[in-house]
Amino acid sequence: MTLTGLQSDKTFVVLMKTWFDQTDGLGILHHSHYVLLMERAQKIFFVSLMGKDTIDPAVAPDVYVVVRDLQIQYLQPIKPECEVKIIQRVKKVRAAGLTVDFEFRNTDSTILYAKASRTVCRMDGQTHQPAEWSDEFRAKHEALLG
Repeated sequence: MTLTGLQSDKTFVVLMKTWFDQTDGLGILHHSHYVLLMERAQKIFFVSLMGKDTIDPAVAPDVYVVVRDLQIQYLQPIKPECEVKIIQRVKKVRAAGLTVDFEFRNTDSTILYAKASRTVCRMDGQTHQPAEWSDEFRAKHEALLG
């Protein structure tokens, strides 16, 4: 059985279900849905770590971000309907940037479907310019660096 949430190896695991309506013409998970799974997994990670389930920058300024960079390598097709284990690792924390690596695996981790890296930039909710992470956000994410 896979436990979701923060793991002893400093990764964060989320299980996501894929559905038949996410398939492409070949009957496999359409490439765009990997990004959606990543977005949902990272939101769950942020909510768990920071304790705020909102995208309102006035309430949770550290979740007001834009994607700066996204890279995905598709290695094995996913055939919905199934559960996918998404493993997140904090790779780099900068003043206003956060890079998280992702692995998309089957539930027993024997198949690596895809791997990805995503960098987000924190933005100020008023000026919409890059802004530094809060001390709490930075400390919690730096504690998860490998």
